[in-house]
Amino acid sequence: MNRLAAQVMADRTAKEAARAQFDGHYKAFRADMAERGLGGRIADEATEQAKLIFDEAVAVVEEHPAAVGGTLAALVLWMVRNPIIAGIKRVLDTCSK
Repeated sequence: MNRLAAQVMADRTAKEAARAQFDGHYKAFRADMAERGLGGRIADEATEQAKLIFDEAVAVVEEHPAAVGGTLAALVLWMVRNPIIAGIKRVLDTCSK
C-alpha cells in the first residue's frame, strides 16, 4: 500500500505541474488574442504564407527560367488564339481567291 500511495502522490504532483504549465500557456494565448485578435492573427498568418510562396516561386523561376518562360508564352498564345486563328483564316482566304 505504501508503494501505491507514493505512486498516487507522484502522479498528483505530475498532474499539478502539467496543469500549471497548461495554465501558463493558456494565459499567454489569451493575452495574445486580446492584443491582436483573431483577425490580426489570421492576417499575419496569411501574409507569412504569401511571402513563403512568393519566395518559392522566385526560386523556381531562378532555377528554371526557360520552362517558366515557355509556360508563360504558351498561356499568352492560348489567350490570343482566336485573333490569331481569324488572322490566319483571312490570309488563307485572300490567298485562295
